[in-house]
Parts: sequence; C-alpha cells; structure tokens
Amino acid sequence: MIVITIISVILAVTFAILYSLARRNERTYAKYLDKIALSIGEEAGTPPLYIYERLRKKLEELEKRITETERERRNIFTILNNITDPIIIVRGDGVVTFANIAARDITRPGIEGRRVYDIIENYHLLELFEKALETGEMQSADVSLVVDAETRYYDAKIVPIKFDEESERYIIVLHDTTKEKQLDKLRREFISNVSHELRTPLTSIHGYAEALLEDDLSNKELVRKFLNVIESESARMTRLINDLLDLEKLESGDTKFNFAPVEMCQVLDRVYSIVEPLAHDYGVELEMECDEPKVVWGDFDRLVQMVLNLVDNAVKYTSTKESGEKRVIARCYEKEGKIVFEVKDTGPGIPEDAQKRLFERFYRVDKARSRKVGGTGLGLSIVKTIAERHNAIITFESKVGEGTTFRVFFDKYKEEEQSSKTSSEQKVGN
Repeated sequence: MIVITIISVILAVTFAILYSLARRNERTYAKYLDKIALSIGEEAGTPPLYIYERLRKKLEELEKRITETERERRNIFTILNNITDPIIIVRGDGVVTFANIAARDITRPGIEGRRVYDIIENYHLLELFEKALETGEMQSADVSLVVDAETRYYDAKIVPIKFDEESERYIIVLHDTTKEKQLDKLRREFISNVSHELRTPLTSIHGYAEALLEDDLSNKELVRKFLNVIESESARMTRLINDLLDLEKLESGDTKFNFAPVEMCQVLDRVYSIVEPLAHDYGVELEMECDEPKVVWGDFDRLVQMVLNLVDNAVKYTSTKESGEKRVIARCYEKEGKIVFEVKDTGPGIPEDAQKRLFERFYRVDKARSRKVGGTGLGLSIVKTIAERHNAIITFESKVGEGTTFRVFFDKYKEEEQSSKTSSEQKVGN
C-alpha cells in the first residue's frame, strides 16, 4: 500500500511538471504565432492553420518575385550585351565585374574578374579611370584604340555609381566615333581638294588676264596664246564644276534614271564615235568588240557616260606612255550569266599602293599626268556610282608598265523577271 502511494505521488508530480512545461511551451508557441500573425498583417490569436496558409502564399509570392527579378536581371544583361558600344563595369578596386560583347571584342580575352589595368592598353583611358576614382565625378574624353591592327576612335565616358558607403561601381562606356572622324577628314580633304583644283586655273586666268590688260595688244600672236590659256583653264574649271554637280546628284539620288532594256553594243558604238577622233589625235589604237546583242536593264545615257569615262581615261593615259604599244580595247561579252563590259589598255598601269584609293574623289595616281590630260579626279567616282545604281559590280586589274583592265559586271536582262518587277513597283506606287 505504501509503495502504491509513493508511485502515485511520483506520477502526480511528474504529470504536474510535464503539464507545467507543456503550458509554458504552449504560451511560447502562441507568443511566436502571434508575432508571425502580426508580421503578415493578422491579429494575435489567429488559428495556426490559417497562419500556415498565409505563410505558404507569401512564400509562393516571394519565389515568384525572385524569379521575375532574376529574369529582369538576365534581360538587362542581354540588353547590355547587345548594345553596340563597348560597356565595362568596374569595382572600386579596379576589378571588372561585367563587360558586354562589344567590350570583349576590343580588349584581351577573359576580361571579367581581372583588373582593368591588365585588360586595357590605353594610357589615356586608364588615366581617365584614375581621375574618376579620385574625384568621384563623371569623366569624358576622346581616346583611340588599336583594334585588329586598325586605329579606332571613341568618345569615352566613365560614370561613377555609389550604392552605399562600401559599394561602388564605375561604368566605362566607349562610343565609336571612327566613322564621324573619317567623314570629317573626308570633308576637310574635299574642301582642300576643291580649293586647290579651283585655285590653280583661277591663278592662271587671273595672271594671263592681268598681263593682257597691261599689254598694248599689238602682238596678236601673244594675245592669242594668252587667250588660249584662259580658255583652256576656264574649260577645265567648267569640267570640274560639272563633274562635282553630277557626282553630288548621283550620290544624293536626285538624278532620275530612266531604266529600260539597253543594248550594250549600241552604247559602245556611241562611245566609239565620240572617242575615236581623240584616240587618233593621241596616236592610240582604239578597238571595240561587241558582236551579238548584249541587253541589260539600265539608263542608256548614264551607261554611255560610264563607258565614255572609262574608255576616255584609258585612251588619255595610254597616250602618255613614252614607248611601246599604245592600244585600247573595249568589249562586251557574256560570262556565267552576266553581261561584262571590259576596257583593257596598254598604258603605264597603276602602282599597287594607289589601287586601294582609285575610286576616291580627287585622287590621282600621277597628279602631273592627270592635269596634263585634263582629268578632274572625279571620273572614276562617277563611274562607280553609276555602276552601283545599276546593281553592277566594277573591278580592275593593273600592273605597272603593262596596263590596266576595268570590268563592269551587269545582270543579264530577262524580260519575264523585269516585267514582274516593274508590275510590283507599279502596285507599290499606286
């Protein structure tokens, strides 16, 4: 009996202790549940199952938000990667954290994770970066970088961004201004060339006119000689201005082309009738070869102008050859579905270093020789523009001392295709 009593007391005490602990845990549990309920906008005492359901929905929303944020982050990096201007993001310690595709193309490989001083080989750009570090202000300047053995020009901007006291980034943006620099250079060269080309004949005209005014005009032979020079220089200026206006209209698209089926043999016949007397005077043998009909889709007058420029150049420059055969052959033939116009001469040829610039405005291989034959330096620019307007390709081969060959490749005229094309164009126009 005593044992049973002792066991009962022990069990009662144990139950009391366990009950007390359970109540304490329940209160603690309830306290934490209340805190959770309040954090999600519910009242204290909200049932646990309801709190669980609200938490589950909150977690789902959070996961969705994290997924969207990650997607936005990837989209931003995709946009940055596809921007054509090089963009490099650098930490304050000089380590690159991001570089888009354009930036990786102009720097060393493996750019991200390396120091900016190791991947950029431009003193001015690194100096700009150092200045941005020191001042914390945006820096900008024009810099040049050598990319694939070619010098390219950039408008560089370095923008500091401070996130907090311990985190900052420096965004390096390089806007490629190479084309603008080249265009500006061409503009300055063009103005210089035009000024020079006009100054020379104007000086001659002014000088000879002044001499005539001061002379008593008794020597008719001398007067005639001076007037011939004035007339010649005036004609040269007229040719230059006409060529300039013609080229400007062709390149701007203001010139209207009257396209129709054109027989190239007729073009060659027209050019031959114009150039043959000149070739005879220069002592150059001129031959034209065009037997069967060779039809292209083009503007007859412009094609005559193009062929005339090429044949006239060939005759004049061949005539300057001091010795050897002086011969020019212009012909038209069909090859691999193309109509090919070819001018071949036995002239002095074109040096290799001059061939890359042959179609530039005012460029002359031999300036003294060009002026001697009356060239303006615009003829081949006009030829190239007319060829392009006809969707034709112009090529040339030349060897010093052996001569030059120009070829223009036209699409062969096909009546069915052209009728369909013309019909489509008319529908669009209506």
